[in-house]
Amino acid sequence: MYEELTHLRVNEESEIPYIYKRLDTQKDLPLEERTYQLRIPVSGSKGVRKSLRTSDRELSIKRSEEEVLELKVLLRQGGTPNKVTVEEFVKKFLKTKQVLIREEWEGKIDRGRKSITKERYQLIQGKLKNYFVRFLGEKTDIRTVPLSKWKEWEVWRVENSTRSESGKPKSITIQNEMGMIRECWKWGIENSYLPNTPKLPFHGENLIPDESVRRDTWEPHEWKSFIRKLRDWLNEQYGETEEHVWDSWVSYQILFFLSNTGLRVGECMKLRRKDIQIREYKGELTCLVKVHKSTKTGSREVNGRGGEFIKRVMDKSKFKKKDDFVFTHLDGTPFTRRQFGKIFNSMTRFTNEDERWGKKFVPYSLRHWYCSIRLLNGTSLYGLSQNMGVTEPYIRKHYSHYMTRHSSEDLTKINKEIGLGGRIIPEGEDFTVSDQV
Repeated sequence: MYEELTHLRVNEESEIPYIYKRLDTQKDLPLEERTYQLRIPVSGSKGVRKSLRTSDRELSIKRSEEEVLELKVLLRQGGTPNKVTVEEFVKKFLKTKQVLIREEWEGKIDRGRKSITKERYQLIQGKLKNYFVRFLGEKTDIRTVPLSKWKEWEVWRVENSTRSESGKPKSITIQNEMGMIRECWKWGIENSYLPNTPKLPFHGENLIPDESVRRDTWEPHEWKSFIRKLRDWLNEQYGETEEHVWDSWVSYQILFFLSNTGLRVGECMKLRRKDIQIREYKGELTCLVKVHKSTKTGSREVNGRGGEFIKRVMDKSKFKKKDDFVFTHLDGTPFTRRQFGKIFNSMTRFTNEDERWGKKFVPYSLRHWYCSIRLLNGTSLYGLSQNMGVTEPYIRKHYSHYMTRHSSEDLTKINKEIGLGGRIIPEGEDFTVSDQV
């Protein structure tokens, strides 16, 4: 039952494909009724072995011809002859990302522009596991997935969110995940796991982030209401354990420190006592903060009005050495972004922020509030961009609505000599309908 298919060959370097029947399987069947197997040798690899799912010789040869033809096309496009499951494929891709992870206190200047944080790696890992592997199926051969399959992804993604409590994912979330999938697919082509194609997944989608997208933040009257209610939240925490009370009190100070300096939460959590200078300016405590190089946009100095809040923590903390973290738990371990985020959510739930204002507040909303209030108070774009570690164009795109408000005087001033003129007619006298029609 062994037969060489001399008219078939993948390339000149490879041996001749053949069909055969195995003696160690289907032992309960006569040999002529057992399924044919195909072996396609490919130089430089293990080649291909697969069942042809038929005991008929003629049909087996026909199917072998189809398999060899498909393999030839795949190899010419740069693909691999060996099966690679979606699960294996993603693991291989993640290894290339894993080596780019920089240490907690390293910056891009140390590890290079393409280096990523551990948190960024975990985000990529989670997204690919939940929305790449699950979509295609972990045991699916990645080589057999047609590019057209990705046309179904967005609908599937909305219906299969792993965080159903968050509701429908935002468009920016979908866009970011599309970008991860496209990058992973491109890597597969470049490394011969996938056939070379002129297009990539989501070919018609513009995956460049929309710079006009901004997170929700407070209006001035909303902020005043929030901080009044926040005092009640803090008072309610005093019946809990000593550790809980301390963490709540520190988080209360962190919230006001962030809203007065514009620091990112991750930058705040890495502050040590040696990074802080408390100064008095016009009867108010301000602070000069040195941001560590390992944070998102690298090292910079930040000048802010949050001196009072960080001084309270530094005064009450028992950890006084220069290298001690500023925002710590009672045992001296530093706060993390996740821990502060959890307490921040407790604050906004207590004050009912999201429902009251029809918004979605997150810790990053504090940074947006800082920028908004600085613009409303006339801070220059240059000074604000330097303090926040972003560019002036970035602030213009994200906060153009606040810049328009700040320009009220300039946009509404008028010269009476050449004004619009006219008399303001009281309401009810501006239009008359005759009784006679």
